[in-house]
Amino acid sequence: MFDDEFIWGAGCSSVAVEGAGLRSDWYRFEGTPDVDQSGDGNNFRSRFVEDFALLAEHDFTHLRLTIEWARIEPFPGRYDRDELEHIEEVLIGARDAGVSIWATLHHGSLPGWFAQDTDGFCSTTGPLVHWSRHVDRMAEMFDSYVSAWWPVEDPIGWALNAHHYGNRPPGRRSPEKFRDAVEGVIDATFDAHRLLSSGTNPVIGSFGLPTLHSTQPEADRERNHWEEVIWRSWTRAITEGVFQLPWKAATERPDMADAFQAIGVGIASPVGVDPTGSLIPWPQSGRRDETGLTPTPPALGETLQRAAQLLHGKDLLVTGLGATTANDGWREELFEGWLDQIAAVGNEGLPIRGVFVEPAIDGYDIAARAHLDSGVFTRSREPKPSLAWIAAQQ
Repeated sequence: MFDDEFIWGAGCSSVAVEGAGLRSDWYRFEGTPDVDQSGDGNNFRSRFVEDFALLAEHDFTHLRLTIEWARIEPFPGRYDRDELEHIEEVLIGARDAGVSIWATLHHGSLPGWFAQDTDGFCSTTGPLVHWSRHVDRMAEMFDSYVSAWWPVEDPIGWALNAHHYGNRPPGRRSPEKFRDAVEGVIDATFDAHRLLSSGTNPVIGSFGLPTLHSTQPEADRERNHWEEVIWRSWTRAITEGVFQLPWKAATERPDMADAFQAIGVGIASPVGVDPTGSLIPWPQSGRRDETGLTPTPPALGETLQRAAQLLHGKDLLVTGLGATTANDGWREELFEGWLDQIAAVGNEGLPIRGVFVEPAIDGYDIAARAHLDSGVFTRSREPKPSLAWIAAQQ
């Protein structure tokens, strides 16, 4: 299954490795209870040359790297030239080390002026104006330095965490904002594909895809509701050019049809849906990570089979291969289970093209909202036993 063309990569958010930008919504969020200060992340900002060499040495020759919008444009229309020069230096450093960059434009944090002052992706009065301008500028400046674009890491997951669970900025639960956020961020993700496709690099769509389970028969209706939101909203847009949500009538969107050269399938723990529509960890008896979720390798096999079926055989990448835990022995067990699932469905002919481990290096974990030893390298850049297990598969 894991032949010479199989991609072994790593992924990271800017907050995790650099800390929150001073003008980001995450920096403001760190002033709320139960959210630790991100500080310098894992000090990637000053150690990127060393880190690229480390990744390349261990055959992680692809990196999904987040270019932090809040650092580039801290105020609307005002660009930080020093930051743009720093990003160019980072991208050149990756190229020199033999690491291909898959550039992400939104993963977890946004400029405060965009997310909070203009209502960001929740706005019903044209949030794409600011976003589209940013996407265009990044493509113009950096398309020649990157190997692929990855516009938004798990857009629906962002909306869920930010406005349904309230565990990401702005940290408030609002059903109305959640609905606006889902619609807005999906639209933004597809709009980024349209803009970036004018260049030479492939554009990747990435979605966290949990298996959904009714906690009891009376919950089937609510489970189907969440199925439409998390799975069918964007897959139908790609395969049929139709965009629909449970609260939004179907609209013809030919601009969304056949979007993205590949789809990132995010590792996501199974989710139970109860009769009230609440989402809970599943199974309830499962082993919990630091966020209370229950990572379960067999669920990944089900997810990959379903994604391949709904997307009519589009190329797939497994993303977020990691666990929000400091227990490296458990992480190794999960890696073994997940890679067994990937190999099994790949041997059945499913188009699984690669995996991205996340995080690679211990730092700030945005899921736990705290510093956590959840990587395969320590903060001092020493390899852990779980890394050796992955290396044996490469």
